[in-house]
Amino acid sequence: MRVNETELYRTIGERLRARREELGLKQSALAAEAGLRRTSITNIEAGRQKAPLHVLYALCLALDLEIGCLLPSNDEVLEQSTVTVELGREKKRIPPEAARVLETLLTKP
Repeated sequence: MRVNETELYRTIGERLRARREELGLKQSALAAEAGLRRTSITNIEAGRQKAPLHVLYALCLALDLEIGCLLPSNDEVLEQSTVTVELGREKKRIPPEAARVLETLLTKP
């Protein structure tokens, strides 16, 4: 199964933003503390920029936050990386690519 990277980084960004706002910090203050540019903070919080591990640690140190608090659980990643399909009377969670193939096969005359 492939991890939905878009959703993963969006989740991390949301958690960073929530903590920053909880502390009453502006993006520029967090950027200065972590040695980044404010635009990087904006993009990381929006999930548009995939921050390397060392940057995530710098942000967590600046926010007094354990890095594990940023990361979604395996169940959350599974939820973000699969879709629910009905197969007969059962509902299954499968990768989106497999769902598209199934839909194509099931809709062909």
